[in-house]
Amino acid sequence: MKKNIKIYDMPLLYVTLGLIFFGTIMQYSASSTIAINKFGWDNYNYFLNKHIFRLFIGLFGMILMYNFRFKLLKKYSKHILLLSWVVMLLAYFWNAGPTRRFLVINGFNIFTTSDFTRFALIIFTANFISTNKKNINSLKIIFNKYLIYVFITLFLILRQPDLSSTFIISIIIFSMLIIGGLKIKFVFCTLITGIITIIFSLIRYPFQKKRFINWLTNSNPDPTSQVERAKQALQNGGLWGNGFSDSLIKEGFMAEGHTDFILPIIAEEIGFFGVTIIFFSFFTFYFLSIKIAKNAPDIFSSMLSLGIAYNILFYFLINSGYVVGIFPPTGLAIPFISYGGSHTLFTLISVGVLLNISKYCNIYKNKFLRL
Repeated sequence: MKKNIKIYDMPLLYVTLGLIFFGTIMQYSASSTIAINKFGWDNYNYFLNKHIFRLFIGLFGMILMYNFRFKLLKKYSKHILLLSWVVMLLAYFWNAGPTRRFLVINGFNIFTTSDFTRFALIIFTANFISTNKKNINSLKIIFNKYLIYVFITLFLILRQPDLSSTFIISIIIFSMLIIGGLKIKFVFCTLITGIITIIFSLIRYPFQKKRFINWLTNSNPDPTSQVERAKQALQNGGLWGNGFSDSLIKEGFMAEGHTDFILPIIAEEIGFFGVTIIFFSFFTFYFLSIKIAKNAPDIFSSMLSLGIAYNILFYFLINSGYVVGIFPPTGLAIPFISYGGSHTLFTLISVGVLLNISKYCNIYKNKFLRL
């Protein structure tokens, strides 16, 4: 067991803690100006303190899941998903403003409901693949035991409205299904359904339609927009950056500089070289996670590891893509680095599950996953 811990647990843990430490340092730089503008000089570390507090909660959750019997996640996967439905429905009654993305009780933002739902659906998908591996391409089984639950889940998220979470969750679970053996024809049919759903959402919610059209046409880009300022920050940083805490774009020009647009500030301060290290760190995390998935003791833990790996990597890549204009702005955070409560919590909980699974690597030789 000690050998397995050295091979799997520790490198993944080191990368995770390294990204958390780096993210905390950058939160100090990125959020201080915003805090001063909102709350005055005496509260320059307002967002940093909240970020650290949430990190401690997340790390506590990670430790709990590391020592948790992760096989119980398989046993109660449907119950966890149904619980996420209840939480999303509660947000219809306890929320802030016109959207229902956040569960808010007595003025306190408890968490973003889709973060819990994403984690629940990854568990549910892993269980479906492991339980129905031999019959995964049976139309009756995939519809009755899986797709009906997925459609209800995505519909509830889309109604919040939260198109970006609907999109990335769809990518994660269908990537898992393809690796799990689902035929392309089923994925294609579901993809068509997803496209129709997205079109419906764009028609129903004008602000999403406007954002999508602006990205698609890219005609007369507004120089004051978040994306254009992000591009300027990337150019300003050059190879080595302007120096820590010397970003110009954060001085009132980037409203979400400590959340989903923190990457341009990082690029401006530590340059292309620093951003390259971040990319290297996330891909290292991904490949370590894939190694765990390939050596996991059974199909469920293998697919669960894969889903967690996809979740963290896809979030990072999509965030990186939309800050340079490749994707439309989605509001998705960078794991371990961006300011956020529930996203940080469930990211670290999922890392705890991954580390838990890694304890059992090489005890059994699972030949299911071929990557």
